[in-house]
Amino acid sequence: MEVNTSLWDEKDHIVIAVSTGIDSMCLLHRLLHELSHTYARISCLHINHGLREASQQEEVFIRDFCAQHNVPCYVKRLDLSGLVQQGKSIQADARQQRYAWFDEMMQQLEADALLTAHHLNDQLETIFYRVFTGRSTRSSLGMDNVSWREHYKLCRPLLNTYKADIRSYQQSHQVPYYEDASNSDNKYARNDIRNRLLPSIDDNADLDTAQLLKLKAWHDIQLQHTRQRVNEFIQQEVAINTDRTHMQFSRDAFNQLDNITKMVLLDQLFESIDLWNSFSEKNYEEWFEQINSRVAQIEITLSETWIIQIAYDKFIIMAKKEAPILKEQVVTQPGTYRFGDYVITIHAQNACWEWPLTIRTRRNGDKIKMNGREGHKKVSRLFIDNKVSNDERAQMPLIEDQQHTIIAVGHLYIKSNYKDNIEIKKIGDE
Repeated sequence: MEVNTSLWDEKDHIVIAVSTGIDSMCLLHRLLHELSHTYARISCLHINHGLREASQQEEVFIRDFCAQHNVPCYVKRLDLSGLVQQGKSIQADARQQRYAWFDEMMQQLEADALLTAHHLNDQLETIFYRVFTGRSTRSSLGMDNVSWREHYKLCRPLLNTYKADIRSYQQSHQVPYYEDASNSDNKYARNDIRNRLLPSIDDNADLDTAQLLKLKAWHDIQLQHTRQRVNEFIQQEVAINTDRTHMQFSRDAFNQLDNITKMVLLDQLFESIDLWNSFSEKNYEEWFEQINSRVAQIEITLSETWIIQIAYDKFIIMAKKEAPILKEQVVTQPGTYRFGDYVITIHAQNACWEWPLTIRTRRNGDKIKMNGREGHKKVSRLFIDNKVSNDERAQMPLIEDQQHTIIAVGHLYIKSNYKDNIEIKKIGDE
């Protein structure tokens, strides 16, 4: 039974996640009896999911086994009963809780490497599952020998070892273990792959499941190339504000990317703002169709706190915020005034109006007098012509004189005979 001990150092404190199944028990047995020279300290972590009658027996068993071998053993009991009663799938939630506890314990123990007993058959099963469930586009097809968590590395030292070799080791050394009866239930997709589909392929002399490993290697190279393109796009196209609440790039530049690159790009941007929602390919493809349409403005909700806003050629990922209620301001003298995200400066020299002036937001039917030509233009058309987003339209200041004539609209329009007297700047704009 091959164990890849090159994944950690002799000075390391290694921790092994043990389920009491044959794979993890054989790994623990070999580490204790034949490979103790490869590490400085060893500890054991066990999760009691509490879903089977044997769960309590398994907990007692691993505690006793570790005590006999002087291995510190730590146990976590999960309460998944609520999900079971609701008839919900527990796999994703259980995995999240497992790794949250692993992260906590690895930091508490100041350990270097967490070992799991995933083997080569698990790898083939994972590749098969990801390919045929459409989970192959944006992530590796399978598992890596080493992956990194925040405070430690996650090692899979049996990843090049077949299950048959593990069974042979168990029989030769009479390693005690527990068999999870649910592993034989083919109503679960991964069990069906493991127990029926992969063996059927191997039974055909013209087929070889090991070819899946070549597919993974090729796919990982292509994914790396895609990520390089994504990093180049981010460097060249994406503007990010200092507190990372607003990311903006060209809608047209985004639409020119292929769909896979678009998905990897958004995954990476979402990850950078700790938005860990797992959006499906179907979600993405529906969004891409909208974004590539002729619709000028689109809003897509990502979470309670994040949205995508499409405004003409702007693609914006932004924190959702309550729009402030901007109260009308009556101005009776020159000075500098704050109106939402705008600063308005009104100068006294050569002023050609009568006080007061009023600063407010838009109203239905607002019109401006065209500069240099006859006629009027609706403020709504001014916004459209300048590709102003709906959010910005609701916040942009309008200034009207004593006769209720609009003499300024944000930075878009100032009536010609007032241009020397009024300055309007948005905070943060150059």
